[in-house]
Amino acid sequence: MRFARLIQPRYLIAIALAVGIIMVASALVELQQSRDELLHLMEEEASSLVETIDGGSVNVLLAMDLVEDLVYERLLDNARALAWLDSSSTLTKSDLVRFGERNNLYRINIFNTKGKKVLSNHTEQPNHARQDQRERTNILAPILSGKIEHLVIGLKEAPIGNEFRYAVAVRRARASGGAIVVNLNAEQFLQFRRKIGIGKLLRDLGNNSGIEYVVLQDESGIIAAGGSVEEMTTIEDDQFLQDAISRDTLISRISLFQQHRVFEVVKPLKVENELIGVYRIGVSMDELEATEARMQRRVWIMSFVLVVIAVLVVAGIVAAQNYRVVNQNYVAMQGLTGNILESMRDAVVTVDHQEKITIFNNQSEELLGLKESVVAGKRIGDLSGEARSCLIEIFRGDEIQRELVFRCADGQMKTLSVSVSDTGTTGDAGERRTAVIRDLTETRRLELAMQRKEKLSAMGELASGIAHEIRNPLNAISMIAQRFGREFVPKEGQAEYKDLTTVLRSETDRVNSIIQNFLRFARPPQPMFRSVSLDELVRPIVTLFRGQAEEKGVELKHTIDSESTLTVDPQLLTQALLNILQNALDATPAGGSISLTAKNENDRIRIDVRDTGEGIPPERISQIFNLYFTTKATGTGMGLAVTQQVVAQHGGNIDVQSEVGKGTIFSLMLPLIRPPYMNSPSAEGASSR
Repeated sequence: MRFARLIQPRYLIAIALAVGIIMVASALVELQQSRDELLHLMEEEASSLVETIDGGSVNVLLAMDLVEDLVYERLLDNARALAWLDSSSTLTKSDLVRFGERNNLYRINIFNTKGKKVLSNHTEQPNHARQDQRERTNILAPILSGKIEHLVIGLKEAPIGNEFRYAVAVRRARASGGAIVVNLNAEQFLQFRRKIGIGKLLRDLGNNSGIEYVVLQDESGIIAAGGSVEEMTTIEDDQFLQDAISRDTLISRISLFQQHRVFEVVKPLKVENELIGVYRIGVSMDELEATEARMQRRVWIMSFVLVVIAVLVVAGIVAAQNYRVVNQNYVAMQGLTGNILESMRDAVVTVDHQEKITIFNNQSEELLGLKESVVAGKRIGDLSGEARSCLIEIFRGDEIQRELVFRCADGQMKTLSVSVSDTGTTGDAGERRTAVIRDLTETRRLELAMQRKEKLSAMGELASGIAHEIRNPLNAISMIAQRFGREFVPKEGQAEYKDLTTVLRSETDRVNSIIQNFLRFARPPQPMFRSVSLDELVRPIVTLFRGQAEEKGVELKHTIDSESTLTVDPQLLTQALLNILQNALDATPAGGSISLTAKNENDRIRIDVRDTGEGIPPERISQIFNLYFTTKATGTGMGLAVTQQVVAQHGGNIDVQSEVGKGTIFSLMLPLIRPPYMNSPSAEGASSR
């Protein structure tokens, strides 16, 4: 509390006044926000009500259309049946009466081509017939003239009385022509419309509490209404209603209705893109006004608690000071942790319980090819490319530590050691999983290179021992064969004898050449190191090999970093590169391509030979550097073994990546200068050439 004792009284008064002003202002803001929220809630409720009315109205109109369609389809079916009966026999009035009673038809009339009624199931009064005669010609003219086959006359008022009929007409099937008109008493249809119509819907809604009125009106006036509605402003005189129609959306306002305020929502009613009218719903604002009164009382009450607030403010200042100190310590700790993470040689990725990335250090950026600013806060599933599949596989499963092989950001297949640990408890919102990823690619490559060197050394010792053990008896066999050929001549089969001795000597020479290859592999020539430019080393190889590639129809491309120099034995390295190029040419069909790239990469020389050939199966890649391993019919199996030996003599390494059906990449990595552990050239090494 030492910090609190340093605060002077005038500061406390100022703080109390400031807090009081803030509290009053916040209360006023809260009042306005509450009012806005209530208005928004009223608008949403009214909007839902309008949408319900709108949907119900459309359904009612569509239902009425459907019912009307069913009615006239039924009447048309009856009229067509009468037309068929009329064409096959002569109908009488009694026939029409029976037909009408069976099918619940009010009236059936048959007219000739001049519109004169020739038969009916009903006896009409003379004045009725004359009145009907005047309208008939215009209504039935399209059918009587033969332009159409049927006509829906629809709902019409009866000439006598206040009744309504629903009528259709079809053309007579007789050659003489004419029309058959079928009428249905529409009273039940109209009662059904009144029961389910829009007017009934609006009246029911207008009787609900909190709703002042519900009105559907068009430019001519009110179509239907619910609630205590006597009159409403017309669309022509109300710009707000015109705006609702032109914008074709729901809008709201506060207006006066019967001397008190209401919240009015307006929305156009359209059926199949045809404007029927506009809905206007008035919602009572009594609850909103009561809430505003309560909030005003609360503002005055809050002014009496300023003294308490002053104490709370002082306590808050002390708490804020303590929080600031704690926050500074937290930031410092976070910075220290961040520095540790960024300086680690391992990639570190942390995800939360929703698989959102929260930690992504520099090594992770380099390994996965993504920036921390891009992936932070994103789910693993929202990423793309190799990084997404790599992280999904890393965080999949329950294994704590394992090794995986992935194609990473630089396009290279890499061996990764992954260690995943959990923090937090199961089901905890703060649960985290952290993966520490170590790149073991170089380690595994060095282990493989060491294994190859050990294998080469063992093969060399074996070759040397076998050569020495076989050479002496082989020389003896050769000398005996020579003596047999010169000193002994059989009495019979001399030609066969001569052939056998010749074959024996040639096979001896062949075995001796194999032994020479063994000895050459076991005792390779000592490299004669000198400094050469990369262009001076590689360009003659390209020139020498280009003709052979063109002869087979294979394109040879090359890219050389002419500014780089290195210390090598050009003759031995040329032999190694030619072996690789020859293998690439043998594996590439006509129309394919071979590219040779030589460049300075991380203070080492990288030489890549890429072909578009058949590729090497994964199970054979580990065998291709073995002595005498070959898949060619005429191959010796020594080319790649010698190539690896030459690269090892230069302190470099060789790597192979291949995909069956797509091609192979041989990569040579050589130091720029001769490694210090290499022996200096000697006269003996020079003479061994």
